[in-house]
Amino acid sequence: MKKITLLSMAAIAALATEPIAIQKITVEADTTKFDIASKELTTSKSKTMTGDVAEILTDIPGVSIYNMGSRASLPVIHGMADDRVKIDIDGMTITSACPNHMNPALSYIDTSKIEAINVMAGITPVSEGGDSIGGTIAIKSKDPMFAAKSGEALISGDISSFYHSNNKARGASVSATAANDKVSVNYSGYAEKARSYKNGNGAIVKDTLYQQQNHAATIAYKINSDDVVSLKLTKTNVDYIGFPNEYMDMLGNESTSGNLSYKGKFGALLIDANVFRQDTDHYMNKIWGERQAFNPAMPLGMPMYTEAEESGFNLKATLPYSQTQTFKFGADYDRYRLNDWWPPVTTTVGGMGPNTFWNINDGQRDRIGLFAEAHSQWGEKLSSVIGVRYDRVSMNTGDVVGYNFATNAMANDSVDANTFNALDHKKTDNNYDLTATTKYEYSNTTDIELGFARKTRSPNIYERYSWAGGYGSNPLVSGPIAMDMAMINWFGDGNGYVGNLDLNPEVANTISTTISLHDEAEKEWGLKLTPYYTKVKDYIDVSVIGTATAGGYTGIRLLKFVNTDAHLFGADLSGYTTLWDNSDNGKGTLKGTLSYTRGFRDNGGSLYHMMPLHAKVSLDRVSGAWSNGIDIESVDDKESVDTLRKEPLTPGYALVDLRTGYTWSKQFNMDFSITNLFDHAYALPLGGVDVVANPTKGSYIPLQGMGRSFNAALTYKF
Repeated sequence: MKKITLLSMAAIAALATEPIAIQKITVEADTTKFDIASKELTTSKSKTMTGDVAEILTDIPGVSIYNMGSRASLPVIHGMADDRVKIDIDGMTITSACPNHMNPALSYIDTSKIEAINVMAGITPVSEGGDSIGGTIAIKSKDPMFAAKSGEALISGDISSFYHSNNKARGASVSATAANDKVSVNYSGYAEKARSYKNGNGAIVKDTLYQQQNHAATIAYKINSDDVVSLKLTKTNVDYIGFPNEYMDMLGNESTSGNLSYKGKFGALLIDANVFRQDTDHYMNKIWGERQAFNPAMPLGMPMYTEAEESGFNLKATLPYSQTQTFKFGADYDRYRLNDWWPPVTTTVGGMGPNTFWNINDGQRDRIGLFAEAHSQWGEKLSSVIGVRYDRVSMNTGDVVGYNFATNAMANDSVDANTFNALDHKKTDNNYDLTATTKYEYSNTTDIELGFARKTRSPNIYERYSWAGGYGSNPLVSGPIAMDMAMINWFGDGNGYVGNLDLNPEVANTISTTISLHDEAEKEWGLKLTPYYTKVKDYIDVSVIGTATAGGYTGIRLLKFVNTDAHLFGADLSGYTTLWDNSDNGKGTLKGTLSYTRGFRDNGGSLYHMMPLHAKVSLDRVSGAWSNGIDIESVDDKESVDTLRKEPLTPGYALVDLRTGYTWSKQFNMDFSITNLFDHAYALPLGGVDVVANPTKGSYIPLQGMGRSFNAALTYKF
């Protein structure tokens, strides 16, 4: 019955969703933006209802999320996630500084600070960055505001708050700007807190609580009408975030960053440049009481610390060469330094001591890139974008130390450490990218786009340099070594991982086409179909070392990062239609999406976390000050799973959400919604396994989703 329901929804989706362009090929400088400020144009999710940027991205065809910590989800584009997707925040590259990737880039910004999001899948222009193969998500903060003319002063701002009944989540944001025609100063702050949520059966899903704050201050100077210089300083502090699908929680994450940017013109040349730096102090341990009672024998728990420094620059120049050709060219650089250490919790040889465990010692990853791109209009109907890119990635790390120097079967850190230290750690990758896309406007109601991309990604520091369990020890029987490996896991699958110095960069070749049908004005109806195919050489996957048979992690799979060849394919279908538009009943719009993704190793077996066939249909009505909507989301059974990771199957489900909003004036706005209206219990297909509720290692029981919640938000603008 579920599949019949899903296929019925697919038929509706063929007539249903507002076109959110993954990529629009033009000769202009920018591609189409995903403007989260406009609910009618883009998304059924109000940005005042949540601070989680990843959550609102799921309305875009082909985008889903790994459900990790409640405020640390990882976006997935066409089956590729995390480091395979480049995330750019105002020109800043932010690399997760954690062996469990608990502080991804999107966790450093909330929805209240964002003006637009540009999502590019697969066929990503080289000007939008390299060192990624799955696509690019470019986040743009709100532009500085200036007074209209000299002598005037501008004072503006907004205050918002929200509340969710299920997990008692509450949050607030404030933003204020003071400016004249030349100088603009802005402050924005955000804070939120929540308890662990309940599933559809009313049971608490332990360790899904969180609390965090972030602040940003921006000062901008308008040199003239075309040139603006701005400096943005941010401070983010996470008190705690629970991770039900990891063996650790995040109990502290402090980050400070600075981003100096310039946008302007030199003659006909448009310049977009910035230089940035971010420092991160990260701390992991367990949230006692959520996971288990405090253990007096281990008063420190298992402390794990990470420090990272990341800095770089971006220089992008756009030259309108003629009325039919525009050239983009530039350079970018990213310098990343990482230390990852775990203090001892015992003085006993053979356990977690007496040494400090150095997981990564002076990890280094430097990337410098050069690119050139041509946007051409070959006639009234035909245009193209062709670009080439070169990236040089240099990596290195220092020698490491284990908890102890014992060499018995239960504690042989020293075997791995000594073997790893004797090897050459320095690695250099020379990566080349090529993209070519073309668009043909067949008629006033039909567009056809074709594209090819060769994209490359080098391994991250943990994929190359995590060492415990992979260099001579016997992790199959060693409890401590299996524990060390279990601390390296950003997949939420309950397994343990070790790096590989011999990894090659991933090289992905993607072909894609998009067929768009619409009315001449592109306002009344539209239908878009995008099939794609990607072949990845040296895809960074895993091989099974074995299964731990002793110690506290008995039963988990122990995995090593290896290269393999893989292929991914699928299609996105989206559409929208105006059902009515009159003075009596306002405007009614039916919209929806349908997405299908599969990924397999060439030698057999599914890749990890392939989202099942899923569809979403929304009916929106806007009439005067009122806006109302109903959303129906259906997800098929998850039957294509990664057997190497013992990924669990999940049953299909359907969820219904209701929402309404009322605007009293230009100053006041209220939003209210009921999510999961029928309190349906369901397993998250990309939620990994719940290691907190199921403490028996190797149980591989999927994480449950949130039950019904009543949500409200209020915004005041001045």
